[in-house]
Amino acid sequence: MATATRTGAPDGAGAGTAPPRASLVLVALIVVAAVANLNLTVANVALPDIGRAFDTGQTALDLIAIGYSLGLAGSVLYLGAVGDRYGRRMMLVAGVLLSVPACLLAAYAPDPGVLLAGRLLGGISAGMAYPTTLALISALWSGPARIRAIALWSGIGGAVTALGPMLAGLVLQHFWWGSAFLLTLPLAAVALVLALTCVPSHVNETTETVDRLGVPGHHRRRAARRGAGVLQVPAPGGRGGTAGAVPRRRPAVAGQARAAQARGSQDCSS
Repeated sequence: MATATRTGAPDGAGAGTAPPRASLVLVALIVVAAVANLNLTVANVALPDIGRAFDTGQTALDLIAIGYSLGLAGSVLYLGAVGDRYGRRMMLVAGVLLSVPACLLAAYAPDPGVLLAGRLLGGISAGMAYPTTLALISALWSGPARIRAIALWSGIGGAVTALGPMLAGLVLQHFWWGSAFLLTLPLAAVALVLALTCVPSHVNETTETVDRLGVPGHHRRRAARRGAGVLQVPAPGGRGGTAGAVPRRRPAVAGQARAAQARGSQDCSS
């Protein structure tokens, strides 16, 4: 468990807490986030070369362009919760490690389908690492120190995102389209070393179970009870049982139903 140290003014006014070796920890988190930010934008510049190499249509190119974002958006909430429960540094390291085969798969893809799979896998790796960096900043820093850390994390991350297309364009002037996806490999190696050596192994993990269905546990139990209430209703002609089950009605609705049944019986008798 990381031990926070106090920073700020000597008299305590406006002071915050920060982890030991705060500068190195913050650099590690920023570099890990930079891997995700750089991977996000490098594909856009390579799309014309990819289209010519595979002779593919615009639909496939659009999917390749958004594949990384799709993998990230579809996994970020769940994987962030897994990291909060089972270990943030573990999720951080796993995300960086997974980004390596994802980049290699995209760079050496033999067809657009494999390339799309590589981009989706890269997005999932970002979903493991990227939200964990911000969660660690929120857990390790407090007060004004946290604000400064988040400002640096956000500002440098935006700069790396903007730098991605320029670096990819520079590389594509000399190499094939797949080289754009290899740009982050050196950065991933640095991020992995920094994450293993600088980031605390356990930082305020929660003890709550991970919501795997998207609905909190008490809501799932309530929904199950409601479903059981709909199915378990009196059988016609007697008390209890479930035969001929219909949903339980409110009193007003039940009265209207009985009145309609009585009118129907009168019509039949007449």
